[in-house]
Amino acid sequence: MSLSRLRIENFAIIEALEIDFRPGLTILTGETGAGKSIIIDALNLSLGEKANPNLIRAGAEVALVQCDFSLGNIAPVINEILERRGIPSKGKQLSLRRELALTGRSRAWVNDTTCPLSTLKEIGNLLVDLHGQHDHQSLLNEETHINFLDAYGDYGNLIQKVAQAFSQVGLLQEKRDLLRQKLNILREKRELWTFQLQEIQKVAPKPDEYEDLLAEKTILENAEKIHNLVTSITDELFEKEDSLYQKVLSVNKNIASLSRYAPNFNEDLNKLSEHQYYYQELAKQLARFGNDVQFNPLRLEAVNQRLYALQQLLKKYGPTLGEVLKMQATLIENLNQDDDLQLQIAQVERQLAESIQSYSLLAQQLSEQRHAQARLYEQELEKVLSRLGIRGATFRVKIERVPDQQGWAVIDGVAYRAESSGLDRVTFEISTNPGEPLRSLSQIVSGGEVSRIMLAIKSILAGRDQIPVLIFDEIDSGISGQIARIVGEELRELAKVHQIICITHLPQIAGLAQDHLSVTKVSSDGRSHTELKRLNPEERVKAIAQLIGGKTITEAAMRQARELIE
Repeated sequence: MSLSRLRIENFAIIEALEIDFRPGLTILTGETGAGKSIIIDALNLSLGEKANPNLIRAGAEVALVQCDFSLGNIAPVINEILERRGIPSKGKQLSLRRELALTGRSRAWVNDTTCPLSTLKEIGNLLVDLHGQHDHQSLLNEETHINFLDAYGDYGNLIQKVAQAFSQVGLLQEKRDLLRQKLNILREKRELWTFQLQEIQKVAPKPDEYEDLLAEKTILENAEKIHNLVTSITDELFEKEDSLYQKVLSVNKNIASLSRYAPNFNEDLNKLSEHQYYYQELAKQLARFGNDVQFNPLRLEAVNQRLYALQQLLKKYGPTLGEVLKMQATLIENLNQDDDLQLQIAQVERQLAESIQSYSLLAQQLSEQRHAQARLYEQELEKVLSRLGIRGATFRVKIERVPDQQGWAVIDGVAYRAESSGLDRVTFEISTNPGEPLRSLSQIVSGGEVSRIMLAIKSILAGRDQIPVLIFDEIDSGISGQIARIVGEELRELAKVHQIICITHLPQIAGLAQDHLSVTKVSSDGRSHTELKRLNPEERVKAIAQLIGGKTITEAAMRQARELIE
């Protein structure tokens, strides 16, 4: 995986620049102010770093930076991010683009698809690591030190297990808290639900009861009218001498006589006989009904009171008794949830305790591994630092746990802050001169020392570090001669497993380049702009000779330059 191309437009003194990068060790040289660091700043912009509208070239409205990468082993990780963010893949190619306007508005693209700046930065952090005299150097950020140590240690599976255990604890804590919240809400409403249930159960409504009572109320209120109507109807049907029954009976006899002479009326005779029996049965049914209907003021009062009670329930929980009964079932279910939720909470708390114990055991194992690897890490780093000119340096990896009264990881009765990376807080301390006390890197090291320390770290992590592109800005600050050559050799060795881009002023380092780019500042039409050129072998010799002897290139400088290259 490597950076293949960088395109810059209207950024600082760069009007338009396009750079094709090659794998291995690429060296950028040029006079101070030519624009070497501006190129790196522009690359950083395309990787999601903070932007300053003041960097837009005078007279331009917008600055644009785009970097293209050829993907390799890291592609699955990048593709996972693209898929998660809904960005189409370009196979083995990746394009990051950033646009900065004078208004301060910034826009970002990945594979020509607009995206949040955070996505650009997330991907950029996986692709490029910059080391130089800049505020954002990862080595000066103590929170990153644990990552450097873990990249050296051979316990990646244990780190993953700790992270998974931490995630499991978090999920169970969230589940427990939600159940507790639900239980609290339930208990807050319990009094209301109990009152509502008692109110319904006190009335004890039955399905269709309301309609049946309304019908009974109508009958009770009209008992006398109903009794009179029943008497009148039965008289007309059956009781009177000229009742409908007697008339049908008479007609029936006459049709029976007629059918002797006209058989085709037999069917009508049968139908009329059926009506005869129907009238008789109807009269009996009405008589029974009339006998049952009695004006009963006590029953009417009871019906009215029952209807009133049901109407009160319907107003609150209706509009039908079916809805009231459904509400009753819901209230019973809600009130029974209390015991069920407590059982669920107890079960989750047991699972949580087991997960915390599992996390704590794994985190302790990880801590032991870190302590064991830290000693080897210190020894190797001190050897490389000595080769790089920081002789007599003492480097220490400080591993400690942070006590936290609110922490849930308890070891030997002490609560500690737990993280997905474990219980450890890792910080690097160094003394660059014998006899001096150990201090944090940010307190004592110069810019050149930071770069060399990072180079030393990258050297011992070679092949383990997954970030493919490393950039060293002014790595040669404060060194010269033999140490500079050793720094160059370390860079050349590191370039076997990383793409290295290095800005340098030292011929000893430039002579080891596999690709040499020269940066110059050119003035035309009263304005300055940066130009870049890839040097051929003879041009390389002249550029390195100029680093040796200055503007005047002597034959001795040319000869020395050839020796450095060879």
